[in-house]
Parts: sequence; C-alpha cells; structure tokens
Amino acid sequence: MKTYLSILISFLLFAMASCVQDEVAEEVLDDDDLLKSHQIEEGKYKGILPRAAEWYISLPEGWEDMYPRYMIFYAHGLQDPEEGPNLPNDTISNRSVEDIITGMGLGYATTSYRDDGFIAYEAVEDIQALHKKVCKVLKKMPPDVFILGGPSEGGLVTALTLERYPKSFDGALSICGPIGNFFEQVQYNGNFHVLFNYFFGEDLAALGYSIGSPLGVGEDIMDQWRSGELSAAVQQVLYADALQGGLKLLQLLTCAHVTTDMKDPVAMGTAALQCLRYNIMITDDLIDRLDGIVPFNNLETVYSGSMNDDALNNNILRINANSYLAATMSVKKYETTGNIQIPFVTIHTTGDHVTPFWHDEIYQGKIVSNGNEMLHTSLPVSNFGHCTIEESDIITGLGIVINQIEMMP
Repeated sequence: MKTYLSILISFLLFAMASCVQDEVAEEVLDDDDLLKSHQIEEGKYKGILPRAAEWYISLPEGWEDMYPRYMIFYAHGLQDPEEGPNLPNDTISNRSVEDIITGMGLGYATTSYRDDGFIAYEAVEDIQALHKKVCKVLKKMPPDVFILGGPSEGGLVTALTLERYPKSFDGALSICGPIGNFFEQVQYNGNFHVLFNYFFGEDLAALGYSIGSPLGVGEDIMDQWRSGELSAAVQQVLYADALQGGLKLLQLLTCAHVTTDMKDPVAMGTAALQCLRYNIMITDDLIDRLDGIVPFNNLETVYSGSMNDDALNNNILRINANSYLAATMSVKKYETTGNIQIPFVTIHTTGDHVTPFWHDEIYQGKIVSNGNEMLHTSLPVSNFGHCTIEESDIITGLGIVINQIEMMP
C-alpha cells in the first residue's frame, strides 16, 4: 500500500493549505512540551476541543522525516442520540480506519464532535477546530497536505465543510453520504416509516409494541430499540410474514423504493431493520434540532407498488404538521450546493438502502451546474448495503484525490 501511494505522490506540489493560528485558548507551552502534554503513547495524541469535543491524532512511523506529510481528517458517521459523543473506531473489512490510513504512511486525525445524534451542521465547525488543533499541536512537524473524508453522515459533513471552508483542505472524499438532496432523504425515511406502520403496525401492536411515526417516536420506544427488545419484535413480525410468502415485506420495500436484493429474504429483512433503525433513533433528534418543525410531509404523496394502491393511499397516515415549504426550508442548512474549489471524490454503493445512490447522481448535477466537473470524480461501487466498500475503494479514491491535487495550479 505504502509503495503504491508513494508512486502516486512523489511529484506532488506542496503549496497547499496552510495551518492558521489556533484561536483556542490553551496553557502557554513551547512546541515540544505542548506535543508531549497530549501524548497518550508513541505517535498518538488526544485532547479536548472547544464545546467539549474530543480530538485524536495518530501518526505513522517516521512522520517527522516525511516530505510531504499527508494528514487525513476523518469525519465519522452517525452516533445514536443519548449514546454520548465518542471518538470513532470504525472499521473496513475488520481493519480499523486508523490502521488503514497510518499503514499507508498518512497521518490520521478525528474528533468525536460536540454531540451525538444528527450533528452534521455543527460538526463542520468541530472539523475546523480539529484542523486548527492539528496545526498547533504539530507545529514543529506540520502536515503539508490536508485531506478530509468520511462515511454516511460524515460524508455530508465532508461536503458541507469543503463548500463552506474551501481554503482549509486540499482535497476530500465522501462515502455514501446524503449529499444530493437532504430534504428528499428525510422524505425517503418518513415514507418508509409510515409504510411500515401501514403494512406491519397492527402486527407489531398485537405484540405490544410501536415504532412511533414521523411526528415523533418517544424515548421509551428508543430505549426498547437500544435494548434489542423492539428489533426482536420487528423480526418476529417479519418472520411471520415470511411464513406467508413475504408479501407484506415485498410491498413495503417496493412502495418505499428501497434498493436491496429482492431475491434474498435475509437481505430484505436486514434492509428493513436498518431503515427502521434510523427512523426510530433519529426522528425526535432531528425535530429537536429543527426547533420543533416536522420536516416530513406526505399530504400529496401518491404511493404505488402494493397489491391495492387505492386502499394504501386512502388509509396510510398523512402528515402535514408543517407546510411543504416550511419543511423544505427547515433542512436548508443541510443542503449542499455543489460549489467546490478542491478535488472531491464521492464513493457510493449502487444498492445503498439507507442513503440511496441517487444522492450521488443529484450531486453530480449540482457539480455540473456550477461548472466544477473537472474537480469531481464519482466512484460507484456495485454492491448492496450501506457503505459496504472495501479497503481498495478507499485506496483508489485517495489516489484520485492526490493525483488531482498534484494537477492543481
């Protein structure tokens, strides 16, 4: 891996993003003492950012003698509300992202963000604070090249950051993020929620359970999901449906436009459970962050794909808590523009059931409308599942980003 990367980057230009002065108040120490004060073991450093977000830096062996030095900033994905913000320990093919990055001879920096839940908007500022912290802590051996990347919610954090702060990073990589149209992502989630209730709500209620609705879920239901009690009940009703031929689940996934392997009952059930998890764990959190506005509106939605679409459309729960315009405007801060100034690679699985592949297609349209096609590369990964990528996909994506950085004037 290291040899492959060194070939790609051997002739890089190094006039890249520079470290700005850290504005975070900190005890005055000389550079060596500051570095040592945060060291937790050889090459690894840890501390606290403003607003109580944790930060973590991991350096590859020989960092101080490298030229150029590459730092990969990792924007992690969603952490469930009430879980508490934690530093990520994400893996790809059972290998930690940190080990993959440092094993390529690159530095690794990340943050917990200031909060759990859907924190994408605020996380942009935490990434900026992390950037400043890296520059300050590594003042005597600073990175020469800054690259930002992340999966899922972290993919959105990445896109929003490079659009809002184009001078902070030299390149970026987004993996399966909801970067095309966030409002449509909310509608996708909400439609699955009301459709699940239509097809399975009575069955679940007979067992004494509920999944709430896009209007709200409630802490009791979230606790039941965390404990595994509710997910077990959902699996029970899905299994009962499977014994009857699985027609309800097939209709649910078809009407909700969920992309999964429709020939594999296990994959279908897994997709349903994972889609449901986001509805249960994020609905209340997002409404709270939008000051009480319910961002889902299906008043005029016409559903199709069931065995009786007339009955479906006449009896499904209709939600119009806020006008369509109000719902659209409420999530505007999460919408990307496609106005980028640095090389940006987007990786997305074509069969993603959580953040559908159409996000990548819509984002490409935004890129084209801004005339930035030369800066963007889309890497579709032909696979079912959310962020089901391989280490080789990351290496390819980083290689493209680095090559494009090299070509920048």
